[in-house]
Amino acid sequence: MAKTFGSEEHKILSLFSADSTFCYEGEFFKVNNSGKPTCKKGEPKTDIYVEAVNSNNCVKEFKISFKQENAEFLENKTNAERAEQLFGSNWQEIIISAVTKLQNDFQKRPLIYKSKLGRTDKGAITLGWKFELLNVKSGQLSEKIDLTRQQVIDVYAGTNLSEDKRNAYVKDVIIKDSGVANFILVEKDNIDTTQDAVNSLIAIDDYVDQNPNVYFACKALNYRSLKNKYDGDRPLAVYVNWFVTNGKLDYELVFDKPLWKGEMLYMND
Repeated sequence: MAKTFGSEEHKILSLFSADSTFCYEGEFFKVNNSGKPTCKKGEPKTDIYVEAVNSNNCVKEFKISFKQENAEFLENKTNAERAEQLFGSNWQEIIISAVTKLQNDFQKRPLIYKSKLGRTDKGAITLGWKFELLNVKSGQLSEKIDLTRQQVIDVYAGTNLSEDKRNAYVKDVIIKDSGVANFILVEKDNIDTTQDAVNSLIAIDDYVDQNPNVYFACKALNYRSLKNKYDGDRPLAVYVNWFVTNGKLDYELVFDKPLWKGEMLYMND
């Protein structure tokens, strides 16, 4: 049976128990404290927090974002609050620019499904498309997003996350910036000791230099008319404004209201 992400993360954390030792960049360290950072709502970027001290009593924090080797998602079902924390105050312009590059592809998509197509049910009506961030292209509505190197670092590190996610709890104690990652550890089969884990750490800056591209993908939110169901009031990067003209159903695709929730959009139209 395949190991779950949680069990692998727990295994790595257990390697950094108090008083365990390791060598990093030629210095000997002993672990003072370690734990999984948490917050009351959502998650910080750091999965494993380690505070260690060297032979000169200098403290160093290893704030590790743990990633499965085949993981694609960086942010799933992104909302406006999260987008602002990732991209900064001009997050709307960044998303509008991204989805507009695929405007022709959006316009070619079927919006009403008279018969089943792939995983889309017969009778489905597209309400819009959700916005996701990935480290690879995924699907037909996917492309590289234009970000600066610092913005990519912020995505991986969580530099601009809300205060409660940056200053997360570790063992019920708030530690300043414990939720902002400074290392990435990619899952491997041969991490069995503390030193194995440390040897596998990649500084966030170095990881971004090796993986400079971030991609977005837009996934359809459909109303399944024959079942009278849909997947909830999701934030939409592009939404379909449905209306009736001269007794006929018509629509327009809206690209300039990114990550408004569907109910808010239709109440304001």
